[in-house]
Amino acid sequence: MLRDVIALGLFIAVIIIILRVIIGSPLVQHIRETFASPSSLSNSNTRCPPGSQVYMYKGASFCCSGQINTDANLLRDSCRPSGGRDASVTFCTLGPAVSDNGQRVPNCMENRTGMMQGRGDGICPSNLPTYVEKPTGEGRCCADPGNEERTECRGTELCDVIAGKNFFTDPKSCQFRRAQEDDGACPVAFSPFTAAGPPQGPLSNLTLYGCTNSKQNCYSDGILKRLRELGYDVAGLPSCSNLTKGIGLC
Repeated sequence: MLRDVIALGLFIAVIIIILRVIIGSPLVQHIRETFASPSSLSNSNTRCPPGSQVYMYKGASFCCSGQINTDANLLRDSCRPSGGRDASVTFCTLGPAVSDNGQRVPNCMENRTGMMQGRGDGICPSNLPTYVEKPTGEGRCCADPGNEERTECRGTELCDVIAGKNFFTDPKSCQFRRAQEDDGACPVAFSPFTAAGPPQGPLSNLTLYGCTNSKQNCYSDGILKRLRELGYDVAGLPSCSNLTKGIGLC
């Protein structure tokens, strides 16, 4: 009987020692830290940026929009620009950022955040500064920071980025709102307005923004230039800059 009790005690002691060894192992510690650390989760990404494809190199997952060579000796040579050395290429990892002979390969989430910021700089109005892009390619600008993958706005304050250059057909578009903002303030004693173009002619199906003092309207050099670049005749739209030159407006 005593022998059985001693054997049972030894068995329990061995089990406890084995469990402690397992719990203290580097693998288990890494798993525990991964689940415990929100930052490690926020830096992960399971989807390649649009235009790139996933590939494996030395047991890790990478995304590349150029030429892929999984047999390359160096990581940096596993993804090369398709259009030559100086062409741009999306190159990122789906795991933690890595360094390879002085070249840093960012996590794709980090890469995507920078890419989205770059695209939004020239499109988004100041009150909707965050650019996001759906996997299908449609872009939006948000008042909030967007979701984690920068594919959608979290809130309802947003605008849509439209395809094509003629954003005057959609006054709710991000491009229209950004252009209206970029073209500057109205002259003294004038207030901004947005309205349909002249009732007759090719401008009639557009929405224009300009300035008015209730007696006369004028348009900034910025919008006049944009309309000319689209091929429209703006001879009938008075320029606000004429006010500073002493030229009367009709």
